[in-house]
Amino acid sequence: MNNLHLLSKNKIIGKYLELEKENEALKKKNEFLEKEIRKYKNSNTPSSAHPHLKSNTSGLKAKKGAKRGAPKGHRGITRLWKETRDKVIIKDKQCPNCQSHNIKDKNIKTGQQEEIPPDIEPEIVDVDRYEHECNECGFKWIARDNKTPLKGRLGINLMVLVIFLKFIVRGVLRKTAGFLEASFALKLAPASINAILTRAAEATTKEYEQIKERIRKSIMVYIDETSFSVNGKKWWVWVFRSETDILYVIRKSRGSNVLKEILGENYAGTVICDCWRAYDFLIFANIQRCWAHLLRKSKELCTSVAGRHFHEKLKKLFEQIEPFNLKERTEKQRARKYKQMTAKLKSIIDYYSKYEDCQSVVKYIDNHLKSWFTCIKIAGIQPTNNFAEQPIREPVMVRKIIGAFRSEKGTQTYETLASLIATWQFNKLDLKQELRRVLTAHLC
Repeated sequence: MNNLHLLSKNKIIGKYLELEKENEALKKKNEFLEKEIRKYKNSNTPSSAHPHLKSNTSGLKAKKGAKRGAPKGHRGITRLWKETRDKVIIKDKQCPNCQSHNIKDKNIKTGQQEEIPPDIEPEIVDVDRYEHECNECGFKWIARDNKTPLKGRLGINLMVLVIFLKFIVRGVLRKTAGFLEASFALKLAPASINAILTRAAEATTKEYEQIKERIRKSIMVYIDETSFSVNGKKWWVWVFRSETDILYVIRKSRGSNVLKEILGENYAGTVICDCWRAYDFLIFANIQRCWAHLLRKSKELCTSVAGRHFHEKLKKLFEQIEPFNLKERTEKQRARKYKQMTAKLKSIIDYYSKYEDCQSVVKYIDNHLKSWFTCIKIAGIQPTNNFAEQPIREPVMVRKIIGAFRSEKGTQTYETLASLIATWQFNKLDLKQELRRVLTAHLC
């Protein structure tokens, strides 16, 4: 390029056109790569979702003075010793080295093992169910024993096992059918597995509606949503988490109509959420915007000096929330602190609004300026939406495994059973016992 003065005019023009073409190709490639990176590095994607983009910490040394091993209170992996009726004595009669029978017993090593039968087959029971008629009033009915389903050839325990394989082990229909055949000599088609799940969901609809009603009446709810393909179209899985319940709903929309359906138009509790515009519908609610989303967004600005300072100031402001909330505070103290923190945040964004690369985050904050410190004004509120992001990881895992729901009926089955199981787990209830209770009450 230093010898341009030696080239003819036409050759210089030719080289310029080549460079322009190369530059255009590089621009397109750069746009594509930036688009791919945004799938992982954005304010809506937590760092745990892309560990391959984290810095390598494998070579870091442990803190000086830190103790090795399990943390205090860890239960360990040793199983408890149990009383048994059977005993196995393992003893040799000759030396395995020289085959001599002149041997003596030196010691006995005592242990326990848990085992299952090599072949587990389902029990098949003939059922004679009587139909009765009252000689006095003429009333007719079918006899129930509260443990045998009125319809179908599959018992309650088997239905519970299928639900466990689907929702606890996250088994797809085909592999669930294969497991049942290999483990229990039970031949069921994938369609039969799906029919069991559908029937169980229909039987538990009442309990699902009760969760929905409790969510609507709750004084505080954490909300999040994520996309899910249904028949090749983009739908949305919403999660609503209160202090006692977890509710999943799967809808075609990501709009405010879902909030209207679940919470109602006049919901006046506290909602912890991100800055998605659908939540602006909740005009009577106290809104706490998610600081985790904000800090992930501001961290993207750290490529510039102003952006890095902006992020650090926001981070320090966020770090003041927890120490304040750890102590008992009066309503007056909370109101005063809320006003101070909001004013401090306002002064920070006013200062950094003059930097072009910071303006997107400034606007992001300013659009919901009064909603960043609701957790200061109201006791018991978290500054982040992590309590909703935790349960929504489950449908995200399911999405990675199955790819999509094949029917709208499948979405109803999933949201019903997933909500019940998540709520029971959240309240540390016995899943098997709860499933048996609900299915027996409605099917037997």
